[in-house]
Amino acid sequence: MKQKEHYSEALAYLRDYCLHHGRAMHFSHGDIFEAEGAAASRFGYIESGSFHYLVRNYEGDESTVETVAAGDLVGCYPYCLDGDAAPVTIRADKSSTVYVVDGADLNEHYRQSQAAERMGRDYMAYRLEQVKSHIYNFYFKNNHIL
Repeated sequence: MKQKEHYSEALAYLRDYCLHHGRAMHFSHGDIFEAEGAAASRFGYIESGSFHYLVRNYEGDESTVETVAAGDLVGCYPYCLDGDAAPVTIRADKSSTVYVVDGADLNEHYRQSQAAERMGRDYMAYRLEQVKSHIYNFYFKNNHIL
């Protein structure tokens, strides 16, 4: 399927971009990568470790909505591109090393190249598919619909 190939290309492209342009940063268990409500600014490739994406309910309790691990990309994408408020908190689940790039620099990279900008769009479509899948799984699980 053509779209799935684009997703793989986009993931590989962004991984390579982070490895070549990012700086290795260490996060200990519990460290915050991005904080909900604060300006998102980071994007990265996880070399080791894992992170939880957390949201707060109306009572203030946190719930994990996604977990990413070594080999995955991490960040509040596309919010990090323009410094928009992060919709989630991203917290290290264990000791982790991430090749981190500045979201504004990545956004500028997209502006310099149509091919790079296409990869950014394809990665956004990939993330949208992931969110849709999470919503469907949550709905079906909680409503016992198969």
